[in-house]
Amino acid sequence: MSSLRVTPYISDHAVLQRNEFIPIRGTADGGGRVEAILSNEAGGVEFREEALTEEDGNWKLVFMPMQAGGPYSISFTCAGERKEFSDIYIGDVWLMSGQSNMQLPMNRVKYRFPREYREDGDPLIRQFTVPIKWDFKAPADELSGGKWESYSLECASYFSAAGYFFGAKLRERYSVPIGLILTAVGGTPIEAWMSRKALTVFSGKAKTADECKSDEYVRGIQKEDEERTLSWYKKLDEADRGILEDWLNTDLQDSWKTVSLTDDFYINEDFEKPGSVWFKKTVTIPPELSGKPLRLSLGTIKDADDTYVDGQCIGNITYRYPPREYHLEGLAEGDHAIMIRVIAVSGRIVFTKGKSHQMIFETGETLSISEGWKYKRGASMEALTPPTFFERKPMGMYQSMIAPLHDFPICGMCWYQGESNADDDRSYPQYFKRMIEDYRRKWHMGKFPVIYVQLPNYDLEDAGNWVRFRNMQQSLAKLPNCAMVVTIDCGEYNDLHPTDKKTVGERMAMAAFKIAYHEPGEWLSPIFSRAERNGDEIILYFDHGEKGFSVSGGEPGGFEVCISERWISDCIDVRTQGGTVILSAQKREAISGVRYAWSNNPENANLRSASGLPVTPFETVIV
Repeated sequence: MSSLRVTPYISDHAVLQRNEFIPIRGTADGGGRVEAILSNEAGGVEFREEALTEEDGNWKLVFMPMQAGGPYSISFTCAGERKEFSDIYIGDVWLMSGQSNMQLPMNRVKYRFPREYREDGDPLIRQFTVPIKWDFKAPADELSGGKWESYSLECASYFSAAGYFFGAKLRERYSVPIGLILTAVGGTPIEAWMSRKALTVFSGKAKTADECKSDEYVRGIQKEDEERTLSWYKKLDEADRGILEDWLNTDLQDSWKTVSLTDDFYINEDFEKPGSVWFKKTVTIPPELSGKPLRLSLGTIKDADDTYVDGQCIGNITYRYPPREYHLEGLAEGDHAIMIRVIAVSGRIVFTKGKSHQMIFETGETLSISEGWKYKRGASMEALTPPTFFERKPMGMYQSMIAPLHDFPICGMCWYQGESNADDDRSYPQYFKRMIEDYRRKWHMGKFPVIYVQLPNYDLEDAGNWVRFRNMQQSLAKLPNCAMVVTIDCGEYNDLHPTDKKTVGERMAMAAFKIAYHEPGEWLSPIFSRAERNGDEIILYFDHGEKGFSVSGGEPGGFEVCISERWISDCIDVRTQGGTVILSAQKREAISGVRYAWSNNPENANLRSASGLPVTPFETVIV
């Protein structure tokens, strides 16, 4: 059995940070000598380094800094064993961290960006996907696995969409190989990505993590969760009349009610309780669409569904957020029955408002299927107690997925997170500040660039008070070498996971132009800085707005002023003058406050920088 091992970070197709010392580690038999040779494309030796293996089997060596380029190969030999890795490039490496919107893969945006999804992709945009794993005992010395890959359809199910578009924009401008280290896990709060030291000032966080040190404790909780979930679904199936009476294969009775999938499911008491509801509809395929491949597009559904066509299951999803896009090879001319068994594990059953429901054919034709659904409740249940998400506990993700990376130099960090902390705008600034200070200290790379994404527009029931969280996020841009990406115009009010990751990725790259590559130009969204009163007028000043403003459509909108303790959006005059915005009340009443785009899903917020970047939402008191 081979004893020579090299860190997973070194694999075929790796991208290593340019102009930095490159440490490489691994294990072998104690006392052995490891030789590493980095060779160029022609086979010439660029570097040859050696290291002795310590008694515990660990070894480490360092290559000298290199300029961008490649391809290279690296071979390792020890006691007759040899490992070799090829197609390695030197370029810029970015840490891509956060929660599900950073994790969201290219195959989730394929219908919005079909060309970018299907194309071969730039082979010099590469991703190292850190395996999702937590560790509550101690910071891990090594990654649990992973490998470098260039973007392709084969890896589209886990290649970060935001990361891909970020890399593409950087490649377009600099022609430098781009490596993306993906360390993102859906639903994780910022505390999960912080070290014990960074969390010391937050009461109770370390204790919560320490409770999870015991493998026995974790396995016990997981077993209870699994048994409780299995028991809940078993009871549901045993009580579900749709199963007991075989509704898939029986005709509809008069007791079934009618609904449109575009109706407001929150005002219909039939959908209020957890459990199952069955929906059924007959669709007619016209002759010209007979046999043509199609997909059944149903939007998103709370919580789970099993979807059938003519009694055959064509797909199922077990939680609320993924879009239901089910593919069919084709349907014959005539009538076909679609049936959906929807299960809510807690709260009510909901088809998300504002989503379309269609049969979309490969040829481009569509059939709307929103109207005329029959429905009947299969069973009502008590809510299922949710499982314990250990990945959301403090420091677990950091210790397994970040700590082993500190040896490897990076160019900077992109942070796309906040949804899971959106109701805690008071503590978040301290979390964020301590996290990036801790990262910078442990990477020994000074104040490396940190680019973070402000929460977008979103307004379903789980949005909470996103508007105040966004306002807080502006203050983080004052931290050294940090930049905020404004996305108030590229979210979706009815989707926690908006698909316009191209705009997000490209704006992250523009921020990198500014704070990582030090390019002159207007690369950041204007951020409100201060206001002053000038007679009856209020003058608003902005950072990054020096070149003036543009308005997308009509007059400047989205502003409100506070007069006599009442916020109003009409009867105010708004004009731009250079890098300022000037407001006045038409009735010449005293303005005591101003806010802009001040809602979870703002309307008419059309103020942009001269380069077209949206102005960030804000609120301020006028003294």
